[in-house]
Amino acid sequence: MNSIDPDDYWTLKTIKRIMGKSPWVSLSSRELGEKLSVSQQSASRIILKLIDKGFLQRKIQDRRQNISITDAGLDVLFSEMNDLASVLEIDRTLEIHGNVISGLGEGRYYISRKSYIIQFQEKLGFIPYLGTLNIRIDPENEGKLRRLRNSTGIHIEGFVTDDRTFGAVKAFSGSIGGLECAAILPERSVYSDVLEIISPFYLREKLKLTDGSRINLAVKI
Repeated sequence: MNSIDPDDYWTLKTIKRIMGKSPWVSLSSRELGEKLSVSQQSASRIILKLIDKGFLQRKIQDRRQNISITDAGLDVLFSEMNDLASVLEIDRTLEIHGNVISGLGEGRYYISRKSYIIQFQEKLGFIPYLGTLNIRIDPENEGKLRRLRNSTGIHIEGFVTDDRTFGAVKAFSGSIGGLECAAILPERSVYSDVLEIISPFYLREKLKLTDGSRINLAVKI
């Protein structure tokens, strides 16, 4: 993610602290101004600026201003969190939990593209089994999934064939049940609670997994 105005980050952090776990918060410009130590007029301008940037959304209900942080705004906070973890040399291994689900069968098609396979071998150190293991992440792990989405990862370049374009993806080395694997995500963020996993092993067979099986994924960001 590109660097943002530090004032934007500070405002988003302040609003998130007020919101807690609630998706929306009733927050006037005067109240926000007091938290930021700025005037009501300045706070109003800040809110409008963050709405314009796509970081906040607002609705008026019963003559009260209700504020919510968008996915793009949350990405700013989690990106900063990752940056601080790197600067402070904090362990960046995430333990992510979820359940195995069936995919649409598209994973095999994408993973089997030669340009992807070559890069997986060069950058991850293995040729993946031609298919992905799909994991629906537990709701309580949503914050970890956001951290993953907002990490740089290992860049896998996109490419163009005669009939279509294949986008760039980022990969994160990890393990499931002691077996080597990697989580892969499109570099253009897609908001989903499902993670796709590649591995040199057929994980369903190797770990005797079926739909609904519990998964503990350790992944390095």
